[in-house]
Amino acid sequence: MKREVKIGLFLSGAILILAVFIFIVGDLSTLFQKPGYSLYLYFDSAAGLEKNTIVKLAGVKIGDINNIRLKEGQAEVTLDIDNNVRLRKGSTATVAALGLLGEKYIEILPGKQLALCQPGDTIAVLPSMSFDQLGSELVTISDDIKQTGKTLREIIGNEEVKENIKDTLNNISQFASDLKDLSGENKDNLGLSIQKTSEAIQNFDNRVNDLSQSMDEFVLLLKDTVKENRESVKTNLEKISELLNKAEKSLKLLDKTLTNINEGEGTFGKLVKSPDLYREAEKTIDEIKKIINPVSSIFTSANLHFEYFPSHESLKSYLSFYLWPQSSKFFMGQIVQDPGLDKFTFSLQGGLRWGNFSPRAGIIQSKVGAALDYYILKDLIKFSLESFDFNRHPHPHFRLYMDISASKYFYLHFGLDDFSLSDQRKFFLGLGLGI
Repeated sequence: MKREVKIGLFLSGAILILAVFIFIVGDLSTLFQKPGYSLYLYFDSAAGLEKNTIVKLAGVKIGDINNIRLKEGQAEVTLDIDNNVRLRKGSTATVAALGLLGEKYIEILPGKQLALCQPGDTIAVLPSMSFDQLGSELVTISDDIKQTGKTLREIIGNEEVKENIKDTLNNISQFASDLKDLSGENKDNLGLSIQKTSEAIQNFDNRVNDLSQSMDEFVLLLKDTVKENRESVKTNLEKISELLNKAEKSLKLLDKTLTNINEGEGTFGKLVKSPDLYREAEKTIDEIKKIINPVSSIFTSANLHFEYFPSHESLKSYLSFYLWPQSSKFFMGQIVQDPGLDKFTFSLQGGLRWGNFSPRAGIIQSKVGAALDYYILKDLIKFSLESFDFNRHPHPHFRLYMDISASKYFYLHFGLDDFSLSDQRKFFLGLGLGI
């Protein structure tokens, strides 16, 4: 056999084998690609999709369809995505086509999440419409259009409707004509109105500008005033700060004093916290009362109470005696140990009991004065207002206090002393023992 024939047969066989290989295998480029990772899509219809259909992202091929199978009534499409491409979570897929009649492919729409899809994840799909579905929709739309046309023909074919439409058109035409005539007759008035409106807007704008200028001047004046009085404002703020500091110190001192009393420190604290002392005092009072009661049929009573002033850390003591010749009349004597005066003062008063009110007058702490007591809750609580030293300048001495009976022989006592003068006003609290 000649050499040329052998070469021809060899080339023909090689070409035939290559053609068969291409026909069976398909795209030769897939033979040399490394396998990617799989993602899954689920379509209600995979019409137009086949194995090895291209998958694109932003118009760039990133893989192809590896397999299509039916799973639970849906088409499960397995995508083979290149390893160098990572899709974000939230990405979606849709079936697209190259032109109106071009081949179909899968288009991936990227998600916005930072996390990446992992092999084996499922990507959500967007519904696509096939030509069959599009044809069905067009047929439905055509039927609707036909029905609408039929309805319009039925409406327009009615003679009464025709007359109504004709009358409506005539009315519109007449209205347009009247409007044209009206605008022609009042053209000058309309122009004048528009001119006046423009002038009014211009005047308003001028007023706004004037107001803005006045506001600017006011702000500048305010700044100058603040600048001129800055020192005085600073001084006042410093004084306010000093007063606040003093108030804070007073509150701390009061808190410390109340804490000491609650812990039983000091004379007042021991008196409050010691139950033995209270029982001894109650026992002593009962014995004194047993001794005094047989002496006379006249009703008498006595009490001893203390007032503690936190602002001065001082203790004021009162020893009071009451004589009731009648149930509605009484006399009161009192010895007061005042640490502020560093001496004893006395009180001698007479009073009446009239319902819940009990006025009294006489000598109060060695000065002429008067007072009013008011009782509530069956005499368990008493409010008292005292006024004395009427010749004192600028105001007499006023005291307001309240007694709350905790038992038959024990009561709490607190109030304000000399409250009419702010620089001498003092808060006090205390307790009393009655006989």
